[in-house]
Amino acid sequence: MRKKRLAATVIMYTVLGFLAVLWLYPIGVAIVKSFAVGGWGNYASVLNHDQFNYWAAIGNSFLLAGGTTIVIVVISCLAAYAFSRMKFFGQKFFYRALLICLAIPVASVVTPLFSTINGLGLRDTYIGVIIPLVAFNVVVMLMLMKSHFDGIPQELVEAATIDGTSAFGIFWRIFLPLSGPAIATISVLSFVYSWNEYLLPNLLISSPEMYPVTQAVSLLQFERMSQEQIGQLYAGLVLMTIPSVLVYLFSQRYLQSGITAGAVK
Repeated sequence: MRKKRLAATVIMYTVLGFLAVLWLYPIGVAIVKSFAVGGWGNYASVLNHDQFNYWAAIGNSFLLAGGTTIVIVVISCLAAYAFSRMKFFGQKFFYRALLICLAIPVASVVTPLFSTINGLGLRDTYIGVIIPLVAFNVVVMLMLMKSHFDGIPQELVEAATIDGTSAFGIFWRIFLPLSGPAIATISVLSFVYSWNEYLLPNLLISSPEMYPVTQAVSLLQFERMSQEQIGQLYAGLVLMTIPSVLVYLFSQRYLQSGITAGAVK
């Protein structure tokens, strides 16, 4: 038995180590190349670049990611409560239909999405980007919140119902106060996913002053680049990732407890 556990542990750490190397290697390459020619001067050049305004791009990304996160949290919490504790016609059908939407890749709906946003007059606006960002990420967050709500004892709901509390009152006074870690989890995940999004801003935003960081980095690219300019490009890529990494690191404790919330009833 001990040998089996030891073998399982070795295999687990081997797989995790391989995945860690797989994910960290590109980051390591970017950091090394950002210092290869020019050193810290590359970072100073990026922060004081004529065309690439790093702080403006950071503000744009915070606006997009923050707005998307708020909308996703509100919708996913309300919808998860409805699917978890309320009974209505077509409940299972609608929930399964939402799950099927997870199988649809974003790239497959780029053309109709662009036509719709353009037809609504929302192209080159932050709202026009936030709407599809919410649509493509809210289902996953809904699933996480529903799993957590399913784990809240039914006795609390029954006691509140006997006291005359309304359905929304139960949600507001019982479910939300007990869902801090789960809400923190979906908030962080929504923020990071929105921050790292490249396809939708690139598709729907054309004004350089509105670029988020993922799109603004392209302003550091030229047709013919010197080694110093390549170093500045990598420095821009490293600077682009810092805010989302900090958000993840500071909220890691909530992520761990929130993801496991609802796993055991």
